Amino acid sequence: AVERMRGVAAALDDSRYDLMLFNVETPVHRDEFLATLTRRDRADGLLIVSLPPPPEALEAIVDAGVPVVLVDSAGDGVPVVRIDDVAGARLATGHLLELGHRRIGFIGDAPTNPLGFVSSANREQGYREALAEAGIAFDPALLRHGAHDRDVALRLSSQLISSPEPPTAIFASSDVQALGVIEAARALGVKVPDDLSVIGFDDVEVSAYAGLTTIRQPLFESGFLGARLLLDSLQGSEPPTAVQHELELELVVRDTTAPA
Repeated sequence: AVERMRGVAAALDDSRYDLMLFNVETPVHRDEFLATLTRRDRADGLLIVSLPPPPEALEAIVDAGVPVVLVDSAGDGVPVVRIDDVAGARLATGHLLELGHRRIGFIGDAPTNPLGFVSSANREQGYREALAEAGIAFDPALLRHGAHDRDVALRLSSQLISSPEPPTAIFASSDVQALGVIEAARALGVKVPDDLSVIGFDDVEVSAYAGLTTIRQPLFESGFLGARLLLDSLQGSEPPTAVQHELELELVVRDTTAPA
């Protein structure tokens, strides 16, 4: 997210280090890039954001003496800055349940992906757990998966909204997807939140302008903390401590959720 990279840049402002961005789109590209980082002259330190590194690649980089910090990811032997996606999804689904909704749809990413992203799957797990806790049986007819894209979410949510027994609320695993849900509802003449409540996850900048109810994760703060941890390890003589830093989540209620 742009907000997270702003946090990284802010943390580096008063340092002597420059920020270089590398984007990987395939496992082959990821593996080729990570293999080059075993040379210390390639980079002084590495901040891996939202990309789960293969354990063997991470171990090789650490063994080469390159400091590594993971943000929104997981790995052994290095500092990690993360959130609890399962707990966040339980918070989102719980908000809809408290409003009286019982037919709650879920829009998420494809369950398998080549780069191993897990946040959407973890959010789906939290959604299912919250339903089970409320004594509501999971209904596969209310579940849709697809690429992480607003237009895809629009198409998937249109299927749900047009079904014979449509949901009264939809939890989208990201704000980007939630905006697609709202667009689909508008196109079908379904009023949000009068006829359909919608909640997202992340609280990206545009969400406030759209009036989207969402789960706020501290994007800027996670980038800032990750970069500061990396700077601390670069300025010290000891390797960074492998500590997990879990940041707090917050329910932000705006204009897209209402009682059933």
